[in-house]
Amino acid sequence: MQERPRARKRSRLVSVQIIVILVIALGSISIVYFLSNSPAKDASGCAPNSILSLGNTSAGLLAGFPVTCLLVKSSTNGSTILSGDVYVANTEAQQQEGFMNVTNFGNCNGANTNGVSCVGMLFNFSSSEELCFWMHDTEIPLEQVWIATNGTVTSVYQAAAENNTSICHDGNYVLETSPQEPLVTGYIVEFG
Repeated sequence: MQERPRARKRSRLVSVQIIVILVIALGSISIVYFLSNSPAKDASGCAPNSILSLGNTSAGLLAGFPVTCLLVKSSTNGSTILSGDVYVANTEAQQQEGFMNVTNFGNCNGANTNGVSCVGMLFNFSSSEELCFWMHDTEIPLEQVWIATNGTVTSVYQAAAENNTSICHDGNYVLETSPQEPLVTGYIVEFG
């Protein structure tokens, strides 16, 4: 008769151990889920799932353009290649204006109060299609980067200032940034 109480104690102990293991496992899964679904930040604090400005400010180089954070990461090791704020050209009028008649990227209309640099402009189109760009009345050279719907860089072109030649590639987005940025096909772009 003394064996049964020991069996019950062991049974209770095993049950408690299983419950503790399940709690630890669920906690670990929750932490991993939270971290994987939180906006990724680079060292400067740039988080690509946030809109920094809706473009309703009258101040700044390109007043009226929304501003968001953008990260470009290596597809091989996930390291950040480019990080900063970008103007977002959503409307046809904004897409036609782009960086025409400006001489620098400015400060992204003051939206980058956290000290993140303004690194260019992201052109957002409604679907993946052949997108043609030219540099009419654009006074600064730009690197043009075509991006697929899934964020993968598909084409990169070094555009000369004041060049009226159209360059066309397929994409859902085009990033215009500094020609000194070492962007290549296959990189992954994250933005708001």
